[in-house]
Amino acid sequence: MKWDEETEVLIIGFGGAGAVAAVTAHDSGAKVLIVEKMEKGGGSTNISKGGFLSLKDFAGGFRYLENLCYRVSRGVEPEMIQIYAEECLKNREWLESRGVRTHVYGGASFPQLSGEDSVEKRMITGPNSEDENAFWNFLRSRVESRNITVWYRSPAKALLTDSQGAVIGAVIQKEGKEKAVQARRGIILTCGGFEFDEWMKMNYLKGYPYYSLGTPGNTGDGIRMAQQVGADLWHMSGVSTLLGFKAPEFEAAFMIRPPSYRYIFVDQQGKRFASEFADIHAYNFLVDFFDPHSLRYPRIPCFLIFDEATRQTGPIGVTAIGYNRGRYAWSKDNGEEIRRGWILADDTLAGLAQKTGLDRTFLEKTVDRYKQSCQRGEDAEFHRPQDKLASLGPGPYYAVKLWPCLINTQGGPRRNAKARVLYPDGRPIPRLYSAGELGSLYGLLYQGAGNLGECLAFGRIAGREAAKEGLWGEKEG
Repeated sequence: MKWDEETEVLIIGFGGAGAVAAVTAHDSGAKVLIVEKMEKGGGSTNISKGGFLSLKDFAGGFRYLENLCYRVSRGVEPEMIQIYAEECLKNREWLESRGVRTHVYGGASFPQLSGEDSVEKRMITGPNSEDENAFWNFLRSRVESRNITVWYRSPAKALLTDSQGAVIGAVIQKEGKEKAVQARRGIILTCGGFEFDEWMKMNYLKGYPYYSLGTPGNTGDGIRMAQQVGADLWHMSGVSTLLGFKAPEFEAAFMIRPPSYRYIFVDQQGKRFASEFADIHAYNFLVDFFDPHSLRYPRIPCFLIFDEATRQTGPIGVTAIGYNRGRYAWSKDNGEEIRRGWILADDTLAGLAQKTGLDRTFLEKTVDRYKQSCQRGEDAEFHRPQDKLASLGPGPYYAVKLWPCLINTQGGPRRNAKARVLYPDGRPIPRLYSAGELGSLYGLLYQGAGNLGECLAFGRIAGREAAKEGLWGEKEG
């Protein structure tokens, strides 16, 4: 076969996992080429908060991750969890030994699970800008300081294999032309999930539609390429999802987080259906209920209802996180969003119900019942935390449609503890690796900061393992 370009380790996708894998493979002595379909790197990593998973000790951290992964079923091998826990123990040191400081900003997403006190979420201490968070700035700069070649606007189209099924290269579209790039040691897929692939979302996720806060570059490319060479898939229904707002003028959705507790969620009738305070990454579980009688999802969309005091407290939209960062600044009093029609307003709940299509009687009774719960200091219906109970005050009143909005997806090609992509029978596909959210170990439950923890952990593993592969094809295979 005639090759247009040659490298030793080819990395497809320049986000957090790709950067860590590239640095590790390079430092292990391999020649590295990164290809990225977008005009710049960063992917989901750069539009996240920039937090990564760290553990205080192995025993407790392993126990927590095991409980998390095995909460409903045992779809992850114990060895995989063990390796992830061991590598998460090294995440802080790996970063700080390279010249940055980190700090704790949170802990276990599910404190009811054993081992939770061993889990911490950390961030790199430093400024975030509209262009880059501190975490991505650090990783990008480490790639650039090593003079590792990055091809931008160069999507991968297909993986190439030899007669034995070993992955030996890829077809890369660069400057409008398809180039056959040989990878003499291995290929690492780090090209993200399928947040912007409608077919995959319709077929793999429960509930529809799902929008995304993330990068439009995540269209499931790595999943399809891996399938074409025989890869098994796992965790395709696993997601990290909050409730957000999708404006037709913007490609990605907005995170919605009111600045006070004077708000509730209601369904399409106007009835409250859950505590408004689940873990931020697990809001899909609140709304993906399908009603077999009406044959619809009565909570997709649902509605955020809030009062005048909340409107005046500050912006309900968060633009510091997500693809819209730097593309839109939410107004401080939410006035611009009211003018745009994103937020509906009326002096009375009855008028708001008419404008939203909600049932007036249900909405008024819901707000009154919630007010009584606040007065009692107990949410007997849905167990909203006592310190977050705050009834709606005088009008005007406001409503925003809320949709399940993906922070990212977890599904993709199944990998093992050495980051090797697997056939359905569990055998590794020769010379093919993956890292990051593409084929994450997270399934039903997702731990906040866990994906960047995986970018560090399995990025290092994939980079080391691929760099150790023997050179393929001293003569044409």
